[in-house]
Amino acid sequence: MFKVPVLLILYNRIEETHTVFQVLRTVQPTQLYVAGDGPGPDNPLDRKRVYQTRSVIQPEWPCQLHTFWQERHLGKPYMIDAALKWFFHEVPEGIVLFEDTVPSYDFFPYCEELLDRYRNNERIFTIGGYYFHHKSRKRYNKRIQKGKSSYYFSAYATTWGFATWRDRWKDFTLSMDSYNSEDFPDIVTPYMRKQRQRGYWIRRFNSMKKLNAIYWDYRLNLHVWAHQGLCISPYLNLVTNIGFKKLSKRKIRRLKRNAYPILPLVHPDKEHEKQDYEADRYMFKHIYKRAYRYLFRDWLSGILPNKNQ
Repeated sequence: MFKVPVLLILYNRIEETHTVFQVLRTVQPTQLYVAGDGPGPDNPLDRKRVYQTRSVIQPEWPCQLHTFWQERHLGKPYMIDAALKWFFHEVPEGIVLFEDTVPSYDFFPYCEELLDRYRNNERIFTIGGYYFHHKSRKRYNKRIQKGKSSYYFSAYATTWGFATWRDRWKDFTLSMDSYNSEDFPDIVTPYMRKQRQRGYWIRRFNSMKKLNAIYWDYRLNLHVWAHQGLCISPYLNLVTNIGFKKLSKRKIRRLKRNAYPILPLVHPDKEHEKQDYEADRYMFKHIYKRAYRYLFRDWLSGILPNKNQ
């Protein structure tokens, strides 16, 4: 039995939800929180898929099941925000999964160990499970042979399966109203050594504020940086995003990674508990810079229900 609370956020992906639930059935969390967005208006097919997806959640082990079902469609960023507020109103810390993010079994004790280790270090905001490098298993084995750590500290919050604490989310909001354009350079600069990176993020945040474009991953990065925070990422991928298999864009599909076992963890020395600029530079180049226009399209699809689903 696994004692750390787990939140699973759903919409209408029946097969993907079933795959994630099979992992949870093996791990057997004693506290399972499930939040589901509502169907799009005037869309009978979407309504059917939403309720079929919810019906997958049938724990067969001793488990406190809590549900948070929406009757109307909120859209991805608003649903995530509402689900996290509900979850952390109930628990002080926990793991967050989505219907298309399949964690490895090691992901759960990895999160449990690091939640405990960094609980009182308020600079650490999230514990991510995704690692972006190809051939991460080979690279990881070489690191461990050299006595290096299993994870690093990043400016970027990876959200395809992560863990965090209530107090890190207490003032999170999707709104950009509390920021002015003049704020962004001061917030971004400490994390970005290259002018190209600084310019990218300043422009993106200005665009989000001007257009009221709510892409929650980007908004989370802003939240972390505004609080001078850092995020943990593993040097070995622990979560597979199976939502990519139906997408036609090769640049998005290639972000998919296999998940591997990572235990036992090797922790960094105190002197290495600082941002890994080189890893973040790679992530900026290969994830954010190349994928932004597709992520922006994803934001649009997230606020509008898909009538073809």
